[in-house]
Amino acid sequence: MLPFKIRFGWGIGTLTVSLMFQATGLLLLLYLTDFVKLDATTAGLLIGLSKIYDAVTDPIMGRISDRTKSPWGKRRPYVFLGTLMCAASFILLFNLAAFADSPNIVIITLFALVLNATGYTVFNVPYLAMPSEITNDYNARTNLVSYRVMAVAAGQLGGSALGPALVVYFGSGIVGHTGMANSLAIIMIFAGMTCFQLTKSASYIKTSVTQQNTSSFFKQFKTAFQVKPFAILLGIKVTQLTGFAIFLGSLPYLFTRVMGLSLSYIGFYFLIQGSVMFISQPIWVRVVSRIGKKSSYYLASLLWGLGALSWVLASQGETNIEIIARGIFLGIGAGGLLLVGQSMLPDTMQYDFQSSGQRREGILAGVYTTVEKLSFAIGPSILGLMLGFSGYNANETIQNDNVISMIYFSAAGFPVITLIISCVLMFFYNVNQDTLKEN
Repeated sequence: MLPFKIRFGWGIGTLTVSLMFQATGLLLLLYLTDFVKLDATTAGLLIGLSKIYDAVTDPIMGRISDRTKSPWGKRRPYVFLGTLMCAASFILLFNLAAFADSPNIVIITLFALVLNATGYTVFNVPYLAMPSEITNDYNARTNLVSYRVMAVAAGQLGGSALGPALVVYFGSGIVGHTGMANSLAIIMIFAGMTCFQLTKSASYIKTSVTQQNTSSFFKQFKTAFQVKPFAILLGIKVTQLTGFAIFLGSLPYLFTRVMGLSLSYIGFYFLIQGSVMFISQPIWVRVVSRIGKKSSYYLASLLWGLGALSWVLASQGETNIEIIARGIFLGIGAGGLLLVGQSMLPDTMQYDFQSSGQRREGILAGVYTTVEKLSFAIGPSILGLMLGFSGYNANETIQNDNVISMIYFSAAGFPVITLIISCVLMFFYNVNQDTLKEN
C-alpha cells in the first residue's frame, strides 16, 4: 500500500482541473452571453474551437512530458506550470466583462479560452501518466485512483454547487462572477501545489534511457491505437462519456421544462450526487478488490442505469426526497464507474510497457484525454440536434409532447443505451492482475 501522503497528494491534484471544468461548464456560456454580451452562436463557436484545439494538443503534450528530463522528474514540472495557467486563465475568463466594449472582444475571449485549454492540457496529461510510474502494484493503483475520484466529486461540489453560491454571495452579476473566480482559483492553486509538493517523495519507477520512445509523433499516435486493450478502453470511454455528456446537458431542461423547478434544484441534486460519489470510494475499493474491475464495472453500470431510468418517472411536483434518492443512486453508480474507468488507464499503460519495453505513458494519456474531451464536445452537439429535431422552442414555457419525450429520452434512454454498449466492449477488455503478471 502506498503511503497516505502519496495517495492524498496525487489525488488532490485533480481538484485543480475538476473545479475549473465543472464551474466553466455550468457558468461560462451564460456569463459570456449575459455579461460579456456575445451572442449565443458566437460564444458557442468560440468554446467549440477551444475544445477542438484542446483535444488536438493532448497527444503533443503527452509526447513532450515523455521526453522531459528535469530535477523535478518528467511529470511534476507540468503539474506546477499547469496549476498556475489554469488558475490565471480561469480568473481571466470570468473578468472578460471588463473588455466587453472592446472591438476585439471576440479575439480576447478566444485567447482566454485557448489559454485555459492549454493550462488544462499542460496539467492533466502528465498528471494522468503519473500512477503507472508511481507503482506497479495492481491493487495499489486502484486505491490511488480512488483518491482522484474523491477529488473529482469534490470538484463537482465546488464547481456545480459552491460556484453558483459564491456568485450570489459576492453580489451576483459581474462582481459576483469575479469573486467566485478569485475564490475558486485560490482552491485550485492550493490543490495543484499540494500535489506538486507531496508527490515529490514518491518512489518513481526507474527506467533506462533506451526504454524511452523516440519515434515520431504520428507513429506514436498510430501505435497507441494498435495496443488492443487501450483501443478497447477508448471505445468504453467514448460511449460512456458521450452518454454522460448528454445526460448532464439534458438535466436543466428536465428540471425546468418537465419538473417545473428552478435551476437551484440542479445544484441541490449535484450536492447529493457529488457527496455520495465521495463517500462511496472506500466501499468501491473493497468491492473491486473482491470481485474484480470488470464485475465492478457491470455492477456500477447497473446501479447508474437504474438511477438514470428513474428519471422517466419525474414529473411536476417532484419532491426533495425523490431528488435525493436519485442523487444517492446515481452517485453510487458514478463513483464505481469513475474508479474502475480511471484505474484501468494505468493498468493499460503497464501492459503496454511490459509488452513493448517502451515508456510512453504520456502519449497514451494524451490520446485518452483527447477522447474524453471529444466525447464531452460531441454529447452537447447530439443533444442540440435531438432537441431541435423534436421542435424545441426556447421562447415557449410549455413544450410540445415530442419535446418532452425527447427530454426524457436524453436523460434516461440515450445514456443507458451508450452505457450498455460500453459494457459490451468491456467484455473484450482482458487486462487484469493475472495477465499483468504473465506479461
